[in-house]
Amino acid sequence: MAAIAHPKRATGTLGLILHLIADPGVRLVGNVYLAEEMMRYTEVFPSETATLLIEALASKMEFIAVEGKYLKICGGYLGTSDQSDIAHAATCLSTGPTLISDDHHFDRIRDEGIIEVWSTKKAVDELLGAAREHGDKPCY
Repeated sequence: MAAIAHPKRATGTLGLILHLIADPGVRLVGNVYLAEEMMRYTEVFPSETATLLIEALASKMEFIAVEGKYLKICGGYLGTSDQSDIAHAATCLSTGPTLISDDHHFDRIRDEGIIEVWSTKKAVDELLGAAREHGDKPCY
């Protein structure tokens, strides 16, 4: 999950985070690298609210150990040697969820159809837009 970098998009991003936590139909899957990143967010944003959001995400998330074959496949498609990003893509390849990231080194693996990758904006538009179309009240 990308950090909130643009204040004007903060409301949409916060709404997305709350939707991911509250919607029982949303499955969150992560790995050890994502767990470490989430812990760093509690240090970067030292507030009770940030800690509660991270704890809520982590408690809903299924953490898996990614098999080497998925790491190898994804490593060949990413424009980075960053093991955490390779693991994030491999987690999605092995379990099926959509990766939400604004990092452009996921473009090739998305364009090749190996995994589905959405930008934060697309996730906000797709998930929150669909919730509004179904008459769901926003949870923020």
